[in-house]
Order: sequence, then C-alpha cells, then structure tokens
Amino acid sequence: MKKLFTLFACASLAFTLSAQDSEQAAGSYYLGTGDALDLVNIFGGDIDMSATIGYAVIDDLVVTGSINGPTDDLNLDLSLRYFWNGVFFQAGASDLAGDASISLGAGKYFSLGSVSDRFYVDPQINYNLDTGFNTMIGLGARF
Repeated sequence: MKKLFTLFACASLAFTLSAQDSEQAAGSYYLGTGDALDLVNIFGGDIDMSATIGYAVIDDLVVTGSINGPTDDLNLDLSLRYFWNGVFFQAGASDLAGDASISLGAGKYFSLGSVSDRFYVDPQINYNLDTGFNTMIGLGARF
C-alpha cells in the first residue's frame, strides 16, 4: 500500500509539473519600439523611436537591447525582463557607451490575440536613477 501511494504521488506530481506553461517561452525573439507614444507625433515632426531586439534565454527571462543615435554618438541600452503572473519586472542600463545610468521598472505584457498572437503592447513604468520616473508603451512582434 505504501508503494502504491508513493507511485500515485510521484505520477500526480509529474503530471502537475509538466502542465505548467511559461508566459514567454525560451527561444522566442522580440522586435519592437522603444516607446509607441511617439507615434502620436507622427505628423508633428519630432519622432524619437528606437528599435529594440530581445531574446528569451530561458522561460520567462528575456534579454533586450537597442542601439540608436547618430553614428558618432551611439546609445547602447541593455535590459533584463522577468515575467511572472502576467506582469514583468525589468532592470536595465541605458547609454552604456556614454554616461551610463541604471533603471528599474515594471509593466504588463498584452498579446493582441484578436489580430495575431505575435503582436504585443507592453505599458510600463520605469525609474531611472538619474532622471526619475517615466512611462512608456512598447509595441512589437514576437517570433
């Protein structure tokens, strides 16, 4: 009876563990914009958008980066996002090639399932140690 109970407990635990899904599967690529709020100024003239690329190194852990600016003064930004229960927590460093600064943030990942599961928006709030709080909305596609 003891062996039967142990077998049942192990089998139940194995099925329970394998049924869990990750929000962001390892091996996924992300292409997006730095701040989709700049699209409001599309006819106003001053649009300052930066392309970002990301990669899920393990389930729910995504490394993102962007390179933008003029060729003589490039900005290199790197960040790390951890997804948990529908939200993400982010830590990053901006302008690594110049005056580097650290930022922390949190946001929500929304898949645009009605259009395609590949497109997403991610509103977020960030705190930069040099400039203070800012908000932004990322827009992109996952592959």
